[in-house]
Amino acid sequence: MNRSSKAIESSQYAWKILMKRPYNSNLCLGLMALPTDKPLLEDGQLIVEIPFYSNFWFLFIVFTILIAIIYGVCFFVQQTKDKGALKNKLHKKNLEIAEREDRFKVVWDNSQDGLLLSVQGGLVLAANPSFCSLAEVSEAQLQENGLQYLFKDNQAFEKLRDEIVSELKVSEKITKEFVLPLKAGDKEIEVSISKMKEEFDGRLMFLNVFRDVSKKKAYERGLEIAKGKAEEISHLKSNIISNMSHEIRTPLNGILGSTEYIIQTRSNDKELIEHLNIIKESGDRLLHTITNFLDLSSLESDELSAVMEKTNVNDFISKILINHKSIGIKKGILVTSKFLTKPFYANLERKYLQIIINNIVGNAIKYSEKGLILVVVEKVENDMVIKVHDQGIGISKDYLNKLFYPFEQESKGLNRKFEGSGLGLAITKHLVEKLNGNIEVESEKGNGTLVRILIPV
Repeated sequence: MNRSSKAIESSQYAWKILMKRPYNSNLCLGLMALPTDKPLLEDGQLIVEIPFYSNFWFLFIVFTILIAIIYGVCFFVQQTKDKGALKNKLHKKNLEIAEREDRFKVVWDNSQDGLLLSVQGGLVLAANPSFCSLAEVSEAQLQENGLQYLFKDNQAFEKLRDEIVSELKVSEKITKEFVLPLKAGDKEIEVSISKMKEEFDGRLMFLNVFRDVSKKKAYERGLEIAKGKAEEISHLKSNIISNMSHEIRTPLNGILGSTEYIIQTRSNDKELIEHLNIIKESGDRLLHTITNFLDLSSLESDELSAVMEKTNVNDFISKILINHKSIGIKKGILVTSKFLTKPFYANLERKYLQIIINNIVGNAIKYSEKGLILVVVEKVENDMVIKVHDQGIGISKDYLNKLFYPFEQESKGLNRKFEGSGLGLAITKHLVEKLNGNIEVESEKGNGTLVRILIPV
């Protein structure tokens, strides 16, 4: 038997033995990988040679290498992504920084205020065009010579610097007004100096804002002068009115007194009485006008002092209305009063309240031709409320806004139907406000007027 036939027999024998054993894939693979011309039996024993790539240690190494390769690829991919994201983020940040720098530059260059960036010791880092125009210097000159270049002499600069440094020791920001002796001339400047968080070569940096207030100060001084002159003129006007009123009122009182005496003593002479009544009515009207001038003058110059007195309100107002009721009867108008609150006492300025009621009720009678004038008085919590409701000609909506202006009247000119100086309501509003009160008017042309006065008591 030759060697090849023996090898075949050995292989067949080995397969028979293998078929009787439990299945083992590694063993089968090893047998299949063996060359067919190599004997599988030696001394009756089955000889099986397993290739190295079927061993556990080889498979473990291959698996580990594969895992490492996969991890490396993933790590590389992730790093590439992170690097790209970081690059994009950095690019966006750079764009934002560039946009901010552009906006800052626009603000810096176009600011109306002078802006100066300086370092402790007087070094100038930057100055905007407004500051250079204000100080009449160039940015290069300031950067080369420092802050002291702005001033006429170093002594003024050092004095101002010491003052500012001492204040900045206790505050992060100061704002002051100075008259700066600049080379361009003395100027009134409002300076705001702020410490910055950043430093330059280990020294503090400051943002200085300069605002030229020379024109503003000149305007304010002009206003003060004008105000002083206006007050002087107003005081002079008040004195003239007061003196002239006194000179007119004194002889007028003599005329009115004499007229009343003649009326009483010559009551049988009807023709004379008629003329005397005209004189008396005209004199009373003139006296009322002069009194209004005096009252307004006193109010504007704050010479009319208030004296508060404890007053029975219902009784006091009733006495004031007696004269108005008699005047109303002569015109065919009924003036009546209604007190919604039982008699009560309050601290009032009697003279003020008398002028207020006389003006309001007097106007109601003047601008009414018939009907009823109702005066309602009540106390609402801590306020006294007086309402005067008439059925007169009313007031147009356009004129209501001008109602309390001095010398204003709805009917104007020589042909006006109702006489008067146009001061009554202006004086009334002044007096009500001096008593910390409020006055309101509701009216419609042809439908009467309602005046509501509220005074704290």
